[in-house]
Amino acid sequence: MLIEPSMWEEPYKVHSFLTDRYCRLSVPAISQLFQETAEAHTNAYNMGYHSLIAQGKAWVLLRVYYEISEYPSIYENISMRTWSRGYKGPIAFRDFEIRNLAGEVVIKGTSTWCVIDINSRMPQRCNKIMDSFPMYDHAAVDKVIGKLLPNAEGETVNSFKSPFMAIDKAQHTNNAMYMRWVMNALDESDQKRNIRTVDISYVRETPMNDLITIKRHRPSTNAYNFVLENSRGLSMICNLVFE
Repeated sequence: MLIEPSMWEEPYKVHSFLTDRYCRLSVPAISQLFQETAEAHTNAYNMGYHSLIAQGKAWVLLRVYYEISEYPSIYENISMRTWSRGYKGPIAFRDFEIRNLAGEVVIKGTSTWCVIDINSRMPQRCNKIMDSFPMYDHAAVDKVIGKLLPNAEGETVNSFKSPFMAIDKAQHTNNAMYMRWVMNALDESDQKRNIRTVDISYVRETPMNDLITIKRHRPSTNAYNFVLENSRGLSMICNLVFE
């Protein structure tokens, strides 16, 4: 729902299908809720999937960074707020916050998106699409997300084909599915640790049945660097920092 002219809010319950084995909101579920809330916001202004696909276009997530200070628990009521911070050329900026029932911000982040031509897959300039979209000049986090560079020292930990259920309506592997693969590639001892920051760059689309290779590098006991490659090269980079 629209809570002010430039900000959208969606209430959620942390159902069991959104949690990990430790009964807390999972990291991939954070990505899912962010995507869902962003889509609800754009739908309200006729800029969502169905409006754009009729024009032969679609939104694509490029970069996302978020900080987790507290993990919501199973069955907890939370809300997510999101807003646009405007655009520059083909890049649109969107921030978000997840709040608990007391209104405290427990997860916050920032992201960049672009609109692509659904046939050529090439980015489109945002001015014709976003000029009438309300914007809010407030940064959810202090970090300015720049370019992420892959680590060349990673060891291969998994390789498989991107399955049917990984593909979303934009006809490529969904961003939250990448995070499921990253979480599955952690050592079991680290899967129950609290991740405090997630920094992701989506570099190249992965279609169904394309071969995904996951490489992992551990620069310190509290950090991981993941590189995911497909048949055309680098697909996704993800840096995780634990408490």
